[in-house]
Amino acid sequence: MKTKDVLLLKDILKKAKTILITTHRNPDGDGIGSGVALMSILLKLGKKIDFVTKDTIPFIYNFLPYINKIKKVDSVKKRYDVVIFLECPDKDRNGKIIDFEKNFKISVNIDHHIGNTRYADINIVDPKASAVGMQLFEFFKKAGFKIDLNAALGLYTAIITDTGSFNFANSTPEVHRAVAELIEKGVKPSFVSSNVYATSPESTKLMAQMLSKIRIKDGIGWSVLTKKMFKQTKALDSEIDNFINLIRNIRDVKIAVLFKEYGAKVIKVSFRSKTGFNVNRIATFFNGGGHKYAAGCVIHKTLKDAISSVLKIIKKNMYL
Repeated sequence: MKTKDVLLLKDILKKAKTILITTHRNPDGDGIGSGVALMSILLKLGKKIDFVTKDTIPFIYNFLPYINKIKKVDSVKKRYDVVIFLECPDKDRNGKIIDFEKNFKISVNIDHHIGNTRYADINIVDPKASAVGMQLFEFFKKAGFKIDLNAALGLYTAIITDTGSFNFANSTPEVHRAVAELIEKGVKPSFVSSNVYATSPESTKLMAQMLSKIRIKDGIGWSVLTKKMFKQTKALDSEIDNFINLIRNIRDVKIAVLFKEYGAKVIKVSFRSKTGFNVNRIATFFNGGGHKYAAGCVIHKTLKDAISSVLKIIKKNMYL
């Protein structure tokens, strides 16, 4: 994080008395872990904090400190000095929280998505950052805020989930140095991993069905999750974050795609890729986006037509 951003953000937080923290819809490890870490630091500074989300927190993050203090957006009705959006690239991904614009004095946007629309009063956006957790780690260090075990747990969770446990191309030397420091502060990697990668019987059954439907051709691996599959297995949508990495990890796959059916013509598409293949470019064809090696979009077509459209675009663009 740039020095000018560190000084500006530190000054804003020091002056604020009430702060609202939020992350994107369908919250993930980076958004939740970063929020928990920030909450831990700010509570020690004597601030009044609310951390809210639009959707339910996946059970795999129940081990994190302050997790029971996270509220649903609809429960927040008061005014704040500052709102901090973590890993929210645009207003649409913020869910209903954007309706509260009249309820805070200053908005801060901390993110690492390539296509961030810089919608807040203060925008601290770094597409080169491996995770928002890394941005906050740098901020805490440069601002002189002590990272305790609670904050370290949040940051570690944020970093390992957005780097795929260091399997992704964004696992830089800086990431490993930061993680080493967090471990020195008391984080137990085996404890975090046993929680983050835990699965329920229901999600395991869904995973088996998804794996059985994988297709691979010309370096592209894809599979589907239909409404029928969710109904049969009783698995929750919040339990499928790691599914696409199972496709990506297949030896001959360069680009992995997972199609998730939410309605007759509502298909959520997730992309992952290996070094050298920019899936953010693919997602933008469908008004989506994300990162170079991890992106997504929503397509309003039938599942069959969505698959056909996406594969056609990938084949035309994967080697550009």
